[in-house]
Order: sequence, then structure tokens, then C-alpha cells
Amino acid sequence: MEFNGIIKRLESFGETINRAVIGAAIFEGIIVTLIGIVSNNLSTENETLNRLSLYAVIFLGITYLLILFFKTAYTANYPGSITNELKSERELQELRSEAERKNTINDFLVQTMQRLNGQTCSLNIGDDTHLCDGGISKGVRELIEPVIDNTFFLLNTINTKFTIGLYLNGYSSMDTPNHWESGLITIDDKLDKRHCLPKELFNITGVNGEALEIQTAIRQSFNNQQFVFKNYETNGESFSIICSNMPVACNENDGLGVLFIISKNVSSLPSDLSTHLKIFGRVIANWVYRYNECVSNRLTARQERSVFNSISLPTPPEALAPGARRGSRPPL
Repeated sequence: MEFNGIIKRLESFGETINRAVIGAAIFEGIIVTLIGIVSNNLSTENETLNRLSLYAVIFLGITYLLILFFKTAYTANYPGSITNELKSERELQELRSEAERKNTINDFLVQTMQRLNGQTCSLNIGDDTHLCDGGISKGVRELIEPVIDNTFFLLNTINTKFTIGLYLNGYSSMDTPNHWESGLITIDDKLDKRHCLPKELFNITGVNGEALEIQTAIRQSFNNQQFVFKNYETNGESFSIICSNMPVACNENDGLGVLFIISKNVSSLPSDLSTHLKIFGRVIANWVYRYNECVSNRLTARQERSVFNSISLPTPPEALAPGARRGSRPPL
């Protein structure tokens, strides 16, 4: 049972006990007062004394009731104070846990930025770079590996297995130098969802089942440029898909793609999740921009080498003279 449920039950129990204690105390006071009145009336035959005794008993009875009431009211506050202390302790624990979570996520962001700088700095100073050696999937995984290994912190969930991927609307590739590539890229797949994540999923028609659920969420996020969270069921299991749109680097109006996470069912998300995913999405967008530059530079260099190798150098004049040999002097 959740802690808040326990608190509510404790509060309800405390209220019931309070009412019972107060009722019993008042009833006890009334009984004691009546007994006193009756006993005093029976103790003497003096009418004046009986009257005075009656007044005294009434006064003492009222006084007793007041004392009993205040005593009971004070005692009734005891369970309430326990509940308040439990609430305060719980709230303090939640604040500490949330602060630790945010510090951890900030560390992930710092590590990701350091990886971005480490992979892209050589482009800034004109040196050769290995940014695009391993392909875009491997490069993005290396970039956001701190997030991939600790996704449960981002989602604030006990789930430990996730499928993480990207939809990119345009990126360069050494294999297709004459046009831009687009499609889904699976970065990490601990949930074994690769069978319903083909590269062309965004554009194909006729899909159904889980692939349709994923396609719909990614399309909604990209087309509307918005954060999307939805739950769905497949084969008797419940899953959640979270999509965060990514704008093009240095351009807020054009969409680059979508960063998506598939998890076993989560009922709710942290309020700051959309902000954190947007930050990581911007880091990825800047990396993709540099990756495209790297591929472009590689293709340009390859084309220049091809042109250079295809050029035929002219034959030197001495090589045309009769009997001329490589390295011999021309005849005088």
C-alpha cells in the first residue's frame, strides 16, 4: 500500500478514536454527576442542606465535565500530531530524493556535453575527425550513453529495461552521397522491440499492432512538434512510449526528428521529464549537425582524390627522344 494511503487510514482511525474517547468521557461525567446528586439527596433530611448540596453537586459536575473535556481534547491531538510528523517526514524524504535525482540528471547532462565536445572539437580546428567513422547509431549511443545506462532516473521508475531510438528526418551518409537519409535508428533495445522498429516505419502504411502504436506516437510528436506520452497494450503486456521532438540545430522552426523511449508501463511521469529530454534532444541535434559536416568533408575529400587520380600527367619532352631512358641525360 502507498504511504499516502496509510496516512489517510491512520487519520481516519484517529478521528474514530477521538470521537469514541470524547463520547465516553462525556457519558462518564454525566453518570458521575447524576450519582453524586442522587447520593447527596439521600444523605440528609434537611431541605436547605439538600438544596445547597444539589447546587454544589451541579457546580462540581459542570467543573468536572469541563476538566474532562479539556483533558480529552488535549489527548485527542496526540494521534493528529503523529500523522503530521509522518507527513513532514515523508515530504522531507521526497524532497531529498528529488534533489538527488536532479543532481544525478545534471551529472548525466555534463557528461553528455563533455562527450559532445570530445567528439566534435577537431572539426573546429580543421584536423581530421573520426566522428563519422562508426556511423550515426554508434555515435549517438556513445554520446548519450550516461542517459541510456540510467534511464530509470529520468523516468523516476523501478523499470530497468528500455528501448531508446531516434527518428531523423534528414542526415548524411557515406553510402548515399547524392541524397539525405531519413528513418528510425535504434540506439538501445533491452526490450527487444527491434522487430517492430524498421527504419522506414515513419512513412510506411499498413502497419498494425504495436508498430502502429509506436508509429502514431512518433508521427504525432514530429508533425505537431510536441512532447507525447501514451500507454498501449500488446500480447497482454502494458507499455509506455515517450516521444520528445528535436528541432534542427540553430533553428527552432524546423524539426530534425524525435527522441523516443519505450518502457514497461509507467502510470505517471516526472514533471521535469519533457524539459530534460528536450535538452538531450538539442545536444543530439548539435551532434547530428557536426556529423553531417564530417560526412560532407569525407565525401568532398573522396571526390577530390578521385578527380586527382583521373588526371593524366603530360609526358616530359626527354622521354620522347630516341633512346631516352628514365634518369638518363638528353643527347647534346
